[in-house]
Amino acid sequence: MRILLSSPLTDQGFYLDAMHKFCPYADIRLWEDIKKSDWQAEYALVWKPENELFLHQTQLRAIFNLGAGIDALEKLPDLPQDIPLYKLRDAGMGQWMLEYVLYGMIHFGRHLDHYRNHQKRQLWQPELTHCLQTRKAGILGLGPLGVFVGQQLTQLGYSVLGWSRSPKPDLGFEQINGYDDLDTFLSRCQFLVNLLPAKDETYHLLNEHRLMQLPRGAVVISVGRGCVIDEHALLVQLQTQHLRGALLDVFEHEPLAKEHPFWQQENLVITPHMAAPTQHEEAIKQILADILDIELGNGHNLI
Repeated sequence: MRILLSSPLTDQGFYLDAMHKFCPYADIRLWEDIKKSDWQAEYALVWKPENELFLHQTQLRAIFNLGAGIDALEKLPDLPQDIPLYKLRDAGMGQWMLEYVLYGMIHFGRHLDHYRNHQKRQLWQPELTHCLQTRKAGILGLGPLGVFVGQQLTQLGYSVLGWSRSPKPDLGFEQINGYDDLDTFLSRCQFLVNLLPAKDETYHLLNEHRLMQLPRGAVVISVGRGCVIDEHALLVQLQTQHLRGALLDVFEHEPLAKEHPFWQQENLVITPHMAAPTQHEEAIKQILADILDIELGNGHNLI
């Protein structure tokens, strides 16, 4: 089995160690080591690879994206359209995402940002608050991570409402479907969790009009793709305090420019796209299971 790895923006050593641990018989090469040779892989494991890779590798049986988002891959002009493309469905990232979302809900819902400011002023002042389980958490996007987060929040006793383009079976929590009812969904969310991918139809989906549909005092937590949110519109809603606050892990352009006004917005928390990092061993185990299915003629879990 010949496997090519190209993940230049990460420490590829972690993936190599996991591959050697779980698949010691495989012939595994790094793209930078073979790009000038004639060596051909059967399977490519990639994260934001060079376009040249797909011009060079002409015998691939499948491509595996080392993450949940495939927007960087889809922008490559020579990405093969006739080769199966797989992405990570959870691979341990769901628990990380859940913890991040819970932090955002607690940070703003229990006024921890206010208490931090009070501490700086040596001010002992309790804030009026409500039990978070009485507030609706809206999951915008019901892919594997969105479903996991919604189900786990439900099991913890939170009130959850999900949205996706089409109905999802057996969620265990309430859902609203379709763009026609998106405004209705937003109007019920005290916490809005963006878990949508980057697609033409999701670009600036959360514009000024839709952000205004959120109840006054709502909180936005964005962990899907940054381009889903019109950043200027979000800034206005934060400045006018229509929104209580926002926790943003993803942005339209990354890294976030130093001159971006988000840095100066007090009711906004910024993190550098770290909410749910890929878990190397879990990712490799999932990929190897998919490769086994392909080898046995049972390929599935395609994008």
